[in-house]
Amino acid sequence: MLFKCLCAIFMMKNIESKTNFNSPLGLRGLFILFLFTCSFASGQSDSVALENEFVKVMRHSSVGFTDTKFGTRVIVALSDTKIKSKKTNKILKRGEVAVFQKDEKYKITTGDFFEVVFKLNHPAPKGPTEWIEPQKNTIVYEDNEFRIFEERLEGGDTRELHSHAQRVVVRLNEVQLTDPRFKPNGSPGGGIQVPNTVRFAEPMIHVVKNLSKIPLFNIIIEFKYK
Repeated sequence: MLFKCLCAIFMMKNIESKTNFNSPLGLRGLFILFLFTCSFASGQSDSVALENEFVKVMRHSSVGFTDTKFGTRVIVALSDTKIKSKKTNKILKRGEVAVFQKDEKYKITTGDFFEVVFKLNHPAPKGPTEWIEPQKNTIVYEDNEFRIFEERLEGGDTRELHSHAQRVVVRLNEVQLTDPRFKPNGSPGGGIQVPNTVRFAEPMIHVVKNLSKIPLFNIIIEFKYK
């Protein structure tokens, strides 16, 4: 971030000669331009992507380990992501995950990723009125609090009626989804999965069809409920 801001300063050299530094407006305008340029240079890095009463999700950054409000952490790789910790040194490929418990520390040296951090005193998770296990997914992690699965569906394929509890959804492939019971051909601009984005989803029971030619690929971090 510091390097990018220095680059921004360098680019602003081209306009210094045209700025009237004796004018308060000129100084103020230059300062505002500096802040805007730094913000633009930083892009989506080092930012809070999502926060609610259950989780805090960071993009390309981490919540401090000294903060006692947080427990388990999940890293979801968006590119090759190198992680160093006492228990492992590994490189996660896009769509792979690593789970760390409350007192486990780690360092991420390279890569783009989401860090999903669970809040310790979150409310009891909610589930659907009926549980129907989703098919065609692959569970990659499970404990007493949540499970993580790869949500996959080939282009043109349908996942029959199934349930979801409250969950974090990390979207990796750009596809269009629909519930064919109501909109067999989808709707213009509806159901688009935007890559490298994250959202928190509420309980539901539905049918899903992938209208695209490429596979659906999401990482789902789903709460368990009573």
